[in-house]
Amino acid sequence: MVKYLEAAECICLAISVCNLIAVGFAMKKQKSINKIMYFVNNLGIVVLSNLIVWTEGCYVDENNLSGSAITFILNICNIVFFIVSCIMGFKCKKAE
Repeated sequence: MVKYLEAAECICLAISVCNLIAVGFAMKKQKSINKIMYFVNNLGIVVLSNLIVWTEGCYVDENNLSGSAITFILNICNIVFFIVSCIMGFKCKKAE
């Protein structure tokens, strides 16, 4: 079960990286993006990532929520990508 949760965490991180690349291209080409939809998309990925860490902690040890260290690190990376991509996203032009 824990391996599946680690794989899901990696998928969340990959989606966050793709979102960051997409907003980077939008900034470079000065194209407009729907900021609210982009923010909700990124926020959903981060919430899912946090739930995976919480679920893995409950699955591994119900007393002190000690999950896997790699999943925790991937979650921190996901949060950092979320913050950076939201800052970049708010610098893009707003879609009409």
